[in-house]
Amino acid sequence: MAWRFKASKYKNAAPIVPKPEACIRDICVGSYQTFGNNICASASFMAFNWEHVGSSMAVLPLDDCGRKSKTMPLLHAHSDTITDMEFSPFHDGLLLTGSQDSLVKVWHIPPEGLKESLSNPECTLSQKQRRVENVGFHPVADGLIHVASGHELALWDLTKQKEAFVNRDHGDVIQSTSWKKDGRLMATSCKDRKVRIVDPRAASAVLDAASSHHGIKDSRVVWLDQDRILTTGFDAARLRQIMIRDVRNLSQTQKTLELDCSTGILMPLFDPDTNMLFLAGKGDTTILYMEVTDREPFLIEGLRHSGEQTKGACLVPKRALRVMDGEVNRVLQLTGSSVVPIMYQVPRKSYREYHADLYPDTAGSMTYLSAPMWLDNQDHPVPNISLHPDANNCTQIHRGNLEELVKSILAMPPPKKAEAKKAITPVIAQEDPKPKPAPEPKDEDRIDFVNVKDLIKGMEGKKENGFHKKLDNGANGHDEDDTIDTEDKDKILEKTESTDSETCLSRSNSYVNGTPVQAPKPLPRSSISEPSGDDSEAPKPKPRTTAVPISGYKPRLGPKPFSASSGSEEFSFDKVFSVPVVPGVPKSDSATSPLTQAASTPVGKDEDKDKSLSPTSDVEIAPKEEYTNGKSDTSLEEEVNSSDSGYIPKTPSTADRRKLFETTDGNQSIADRRRAYESRSVSVAVESDTPPSPAPLRRRDSLKSRKSPDREEKDKRASVPNVTTKRTSTVFGKVSKFRHLKGTPGHKSTHVENIKNISRQISGECNGFYANGVRCAVPVSGGGGRVAIVELPRGATPAAVAPPTHPSGLHPPALLHPAVLQDWAWDPFRDERLLVACDDGMIREWIIPEGGLQESSNTPNRTFSAHPDKIYIVRFHPTASDVLTTAAHDLTIKIWDLSLDVPEAAITLTGHTEQIFALDWSPCGEYLATVCKDGLVRIFKPRSSTEAIRSGPGPAGSRGARIVWALNETHLVVTGFDKVSERQIYLYKASDLSGPVCTVGLDVSPAILQTHIDHDSGTIFLTGRGDSTIYCYEVTSEAPYLCALSHHRSPTLHQGISFLNKKLVAVEKVEFARALRLTNGNIEPLSFTVPRIKSELFQDDLFPPTLVTWEPWQSSRAWLSNNHINPRTASLQPPGMQPLSAHSVPAAKEPAKPPQKPKPDLIKSHVPLDPKEKQDSIMKSMSAKVAMDLKLEQDSMEGVDQAEWDQ
Repeated sequence: MAWRFKASKYKNAAPIVPKPEACIRDICVGSYQTFGNNICASASFMAFNWEHVGSSMAVLPLDDCGRKSKTMPLLHAHSDTITDMEFSPFHDGLLLTGSQDSLVKVWHIPPEGLKESLSNPECTLSQKQRRVENVGFHPVADGLIHVASGHELALWDLTKQKEAFVNRDHGDVIQSTSWKKDGRLMATSCKDRKVRIVDPRAASAVLDAASSHHGIKDSRVVWLDQDRILTTGFDAARLRQIMIRDVRNLSQTQKTLELDCSTGILMPLFDPDTNMLFLAGKGDTTILYMEVTDREPFLIEGLRHSGEQTKGACLVPKRALRVMDGEVNRVLQLTGSSVVPIMYQVPRKSYREYHADLYPDTAGSMTYLSAPMWLDNQDHPVPNISLHPDANNCTQIHRGNLEELVKSILAMPPPKKAEAKKAITPVIAQEDPKPKPAPEPKDEDRIDFVNVKDLIKGMEGKKENGFHKKLDNGANGHDEDDTIDTEDKDKILEKTESTDSETCLSRSNSYVNGTPVQAPKPLPRSSISEPSGDDSEAPKPKPRTTAVPISGYKPRLGPKPFSASSGSEEFSFDKVFSVPVVPGVPKSDSATSPLTQAASTPVGKDEDKDKSLSPTSDVEIAPKEEYTNGKSDTSLEEEVNSSDSGYIPKTPSTADRRKLFETTDGNQSIADRRRAYESRSVSVAVESDTPPSPAPLRRRDSLKSRKSPDREEKDKRASVPNVTTKRTSTVFGKVSKFRHLKGTPGHKSTHVENIKNISRQISGECNGFYANGVRCAVPVSGGGGRVAIVELPRGATPAAVAPPTHPSGLHPPALLHPAVLQDWAWDPFRDERLLVACDDGMIREWIIPEGGLQESSNTPNRTFSAHPDKIYIVRFHPTASDVLTTAAHDLTIKIWDLSLDVPEAAITLTGHTEQIFALDWSPCGEYLATVCKDGLVRIFKPRSSTEAIRSGPGPAGSRGARIVWALNETHLVVTGFDKVSERQIYLYKASDLSGPVCTVGLDVSPAILQTHIDHDSGTIFLTGRGDSTIYCYEVTSEAPYLCALSHHRSPTLHQGISFLNKKLVAVEKVEFARALRLTNGNIEPLSFTVPRIKSELFQDDLFPPTLVTWEPWQSSRAWLSNNHINPRTASLQPPGMQPLSAHSVPAAKEPAKPPQKPKPDLIKSHVPLDPKEKQDSIMKSMSAKVAMDLKLEQDSMEGVDQAEWDQ
């Protein structure tokens, strides 16, 4: 029983929460009903769900902190909520995601992180229209993943992108999965309240099954050690429960522990190296820490962490820990608005030395086994690594994109049988970090392994150079010495001489995941000014000090932890004492460290890559940028100014700058040298605290990027760059007048607040919210179909007359229908007329009484049968009165004449083969354009033919689409989805629908983009139901066709938006568009203006004569009789406002020459003046300078009518 009194090294591990400045703040995280942890981490990055839908992800560096902007680059991964995600254990930039849209995607995050939003995965795997619940990588086999979807468990081979194993023995939805450390078995927990042990390579995959937690809520499973698993769930009394089982006797539990009655799902996070277990409940504010033992009491509780409410949690890989601070584990806690890194630290008196007892060897990032090998029944454990800083194992692993990764996986040699039998753990011995010439191998060079302290003491008195390998004998439990044969020694010696390093790797270590790796160079102890050659004698290490760690940890005094900015980043004083970039010097030259120049010989351009990978280089050499046409100058300015872009200016050292200006060409003039010297103070772009531009979307082919070939040649020709600010037109070409448009919500008194029971159960073809200048039609929940009529308060629009609503709550009267609502529309020429379409094929006409609807009604003014099946779309004609257009499930479009007592379908358009998504009339009412689910865009001329006169391919996605006319009926703007559910904008020429002239990818979201266009300015407004952003673009007939403007972002989500006609805009406020926005319970007006200095003038360049859309041009009978009429336009110039074009600044008159003063009398000027005469002279001179206006203010006032005096 002596083991009971053996104190654990981790029993006092304490959670240390950093200050808010060291956390990631101001993020947007929702509540997701998933079985995943909503966050994951590698040694380089962290990834977590973003926004309320959760279809996008934020991918940030692991050591990132500070406030985050909503415009930062995101990973637009799926069209629905992401249920689970995980990074590869062998590639820090390979991310796996699964979603409710039944897709599994593999993503490659570049080593520098996301510089722009990413929406194109490396590969996409389909799960046959079943929601994906769990995804993950195999812990041993590289390129093998598992996917749990519904009741099926599958293994996928990424090298072939094919399904290698499928099991359907689970009785219900699989809720959690966990691999054994050696990768042979898997444990699963299922909704049928059973836990199973699965061997995918066995004839019968399910080896054993047992009843688990009796609660109906979610359960989780995690593999503890060789033969035990731990599950979390709920018992029959809804108490949270923990169970530990031995897989050799699965039906019996070793330990059952009831915690509390909280409802949060427990997420178990287990570290097998330290046996530390963390339990984070979704919605809880407390994270439990327990230590798992192999005997009673099995679970020993440690210190708890209390903080914010938890949305998700994950463990950071051991390679990313700050081992010189005593950090044994780090938990990333995802909350509603932040990511909190919680460091668990074991208190020690000093952290000057590496505490090896706290850090047992852990699984490394290299493996000898590929997916095809594992599927071929081969097994090989992942070699363990040491976390000692001198071992240089705590580095980031990046192996390129999926194609490069697959090549390296397929090139992996098969593991040797001898190596597979022995559990060999190669470690790097403690060596003198000073590079020394490799002497001839002698027998005395091979030493036995000793304690680390003894080895360091021995290094002080004797130069050690040998080859060490630690062999763990599992049978005897002690260390043995294994000599290396002569052939292996010769090969290692050749490699040591070529790299000037004493770090020795075995033959099995020459490949890391199929890629050859060179041993890193240790940092020299000597001064950086002394060259490190073979002839120079290595200085002896100072007593009582350890070697300079390569991973960036510095020895310190005192118990308070200290580390560099990143645990995996090398610390250098050149980074601290840096100077701006020398003008005209390439990044690769300016980023070279003087330490590298002093310690190594000059290398050619072909060796830059190897040079940048050297651990003696303090500054990482930036990879050479290639010319891409995917970013405009606007987006580049965003990346420089944004704190989230990760942009870090490369700066040269002082020695480089001195060398640049001292070593000049003999033909260079003194003036050129002086200009180059004076230009040394030219500042470079630095990170700014100002928020980035609100336009995160960039055209792929719109404008040239900063690194275009033309600009590079121009920069090479100029010795000193010109820092003079250029005109905007010279940089951007044609500048839009609406580029800086601004969306402003109306005053709170103009809002309609607290509308109760707004319905969201409406079809995708319906915009969900329609309004005119007087009232709105809002869907509300209830039996059948209900449309609430809300009168707009005064000030919301110029035509609104209703009094302000009471803020306590509004139950507006509604129009009641016996069938489910499908679509409705206001008559553009009559504010009181509303037509509603239902799924019973009936059209109901309502006339709202003057003053508004006073009570709910179920009696329409007129009802007629329009289609035999449900109607999708209802639209009025833009120029003719009493002309209605309907599209229904019978794949026909009918044009109705409502002027008759019994409306009749005058025209029926055919030719559609699938559901009609949207239709739109041309501004003059001559043509009708449609977009259909069959992937075609069609143009009809209804008065000439019932068939389409032109058609072409449209959006490939089948989720929904919208279409509008643009540029005087010459172009069409179509919004829809592509094959991977990315929202896209297409621009077609109306004369040629064979293909779009321009395509812009927006983001990945399930919301259909609703589109409105202002024909006068060519501005389109795009937004989706459930979005908070209104995207604005200007449509042009020349490249780049779609120019991004300033987008409007609202603080809340909106359910719909309805734009008003141009008659209702406030021209005197330079307002060119006005809309009404429906949120969860409010209606607020939204004004879009253009900033102008002389706003008191009529901006006739922004407001050309507009088409009259508020009065009919002709009657329905005249239009149906094919009567053509010239377009009607109207001027928006208010009376009394002077147009801007007519306002000219009067030319300044030449000042009249003052009359010449008579020459002073020299004699009289010397005669002293009398005091009274002197005072009069001063008064005359003062009055001559002061202008006097004897006109009174009231003289300019207008008179008052006599009738006003009587009031």
